[in-house]
Amino acid sequence: MIKIQSHREQLQHLMDQCFSWSDNYGRLLAAKGFETMEVVANATPMQKAWAVENNLSSSLSSEEIIMAQIAFFKPEIIYFQDSVTFNGSFIRNLKNRFSFIKVCIGNICAPFTSSQIESFKAFDYFTVCSPFFQQQLRQFGITSVVIPHAFDQRILEKTEKENDWPVVPFIFTGSIIPGDGFHSIRTRVLEQLVQESIPFAFYGNLPDKNRTAIVKKQASYIAASILDNIGLKSLTDYITPIRKGRNHSSFPRQLKLTSKLYKMAKPPLFGLEMFKALSKAEIGFNIHGDCAGDYAANMRLFETTGVGTCLLTDHKSDLKNYFVPDSEIVTYQSAEECVEKVKWLIDHPDKLKEIAKRGQQRTLTEHHFNNRVDLFYDELVKHL
Repeated sequence: MIKIQSHREQLQHLMDQCFSWSDNYGRLLAAKGFETMEVVANATPMQKAWAVENNLSSSLSSEEIIMAQIAFFKPEIIYFQDSVTFNGSFIRNLKNRFSFIKVCIGNICAPFTSSQIESFKAFDYFTVCSPFFQQQLRQFGITSVVIPHAFDQRILEKTEKENDWPVVPFIFTGSIIPGDGFHSIRTRVLEQLVQESIPFAFYGNLPDKNRTAIVKKQASYIAASILDNIGLKSLTDYITPIRKGRNHSSFPRQLKLTSKLYKMAKPPLFGLEMFKALSKAEIGFNIHGDCAGDYAANMRLFETTGVGTCLLTDHKSDLKNYFVPDSEIVTYQSAEECVEKVKWLIDHPDKLKEIAKRGQQRTLTEHHFNNRVDLFYDELVKHL
């Protein structure tokens, strides 16, 4: 007999995996006096467990359970970390239905298209991970506050326990996503590393070679474009497979990669297992998506340095605001320089360890969630 865990047990288990932001915002805001409730909308078994425990039918849809949770908790503030799935008419419906909601906050740190802008305007304001996205949203009259990503210091205790991942000289944990604003530059640099026979462990998703996958994206893009252009944006909002078509700024096309990348790619790692693997590497490779512009933005900056691995990352104009280049981290400006820096670091292990140690110290001192939540809290007070 299989015991079905309670909603609380499932939630705790999920948060213990340290995926993305985990429970950091909820728990740290609670420490500041807020009463908080974390909802993971796409964790279906957990959501259904909550419904049953609150005398509701487990056959309710995901959206119906979310609405029931909001009615139960009566929040004054709702923060959506996923503002691509939840936006537009969904947010406007929340505000109309529940008068106790005072502020709806969105979040974006990925490419977005002009067709998504109207849906974003339903939020009161956004959090963004870099000034680049703030500048983009400002063009459309959307208010946002910059809150960079951070490292959860509790992870260090967990990576030291039962960590059987192999020691590797060079690692990349990430994916290659086709489409405007995503990973065309990343693709070129990774392929250069392969051509130069730089050995590295690669854990991540690559574009599906299956023609069916790209056809579905193309159909979604066409359907969303047609409905939006003929004035049926609310219908696009309502149908999730079609709404995903707004994620593409142009007609989706197949991305061709060298077969060597496909051969070396291992399944993606997430949460605690990713941190464990990353902590066993000497060098952690990072390259931003195209959408980041000339700003440092992604989570890998702080994940890599946080676990004590030497970070090798692409140069950005504001990177010096976070780390001292070539002292706390190592930067490169071209695929050729990236290869050169990898070889130098491998040939100078003592220097590598010194840089890694300084980078970790900087992250544990300044780039942790306690600091980031202070920024979030200050902005909440302003809007309330």
